[in-house]
Amino acid sequence: MPDEKGLISIENMFYGALPNRRMGQEVLGKTPGITAEIEAEIVEFCNSWGDCRNLKFRRSLNQFPLDAPGSDGSDMIAVVKVVNAGRDSMGREGTLVRHALILNENDYRQIEFNPFTLEAQGAFLEAWTQACDCRPILVNSRIIPPTDLSEIPRSFFKQIKEYIETVLSGGTIFLFINNHLHTAEDVIYYVFKLLPADFRAQIALTTFAFRRNLEYQIGCYYRQSDTSPDPLKVQFEMSGEKNKVAMDFATELFDSLENEKYGQAARMLAAPFPVKK
Repeated sequence: MPDEKGLISIENMFYGALPNRRMGQEVLGKTPGITAEIEAEIVEFCNSWGDCRNLKFRRSLNQFPLDAPGSDGSDMIAVVKVVNAGRDSMGREGTLVRHALILNENDYRQIEFNPFTLEAQGAFLEAWTQACDCRPILVNSRIIPPTDLSEIPRSFFKQIKEYIETVLSGGTIFLFINNHLHTAEDVIYYVFKLLPADFRAQIALTTFAFRRNLEYQIGCYYRQSDTSPDPLKVQFEMSGEKNKVAMDFATELFDSLENEKYGQAARMLAAPFPVKK
């Protein structure tokens, strides 16, 4: 939980290859609170994420619940940022650096279970040239701005509502990109923002990956296409049948957004999501 100043202390670890080395991925640093079981899960994820040398990839934000509990037995969630740090010592593009933040559920709740908020607060290190002397990351929960639901473009409402219904019903959505990476990531950002807060903690999400290395509920992948990208027409696939509880929730939520009743929408997202009937 936050201390008396509102600060949340976050365990973290760095994994990857140093730019001045020819090859090799390794743990470059970790804080003492990272257990061997949690470290093993993070390393497995990092090794399976994929190779980025075939695309001018820059960064990916990932979230997934961990199987291993924290040292106090609490449920833990990993938020991992993967960044292309440039060329290695042989001039090859695609030196990957991975910074994993490990949060227990109570602390992550103070940040509304939102990986994008962690990124906006500057919690991630994006590059390094030597092994790291890891220290806990401090995030001030008192300066996190309230969620702004008015920023979601109305042109995306119909598409995002369909995604929300699918994810809340236990299904999955996969966005595919050719050249419009930012539009696909924007859609994921809006979808995640419009999920009930307690539901977000359960979600495995990636803003971009080269392959489906996890059972993501929300994911974005690269698909080569000869057609010119349309920024308002992101290719996507959905799986899973929608249920009435999810559809009713989404209808009420988007009615509130359409009528600019943002306070009502925010209260819906803050309340526990009703179970399927």
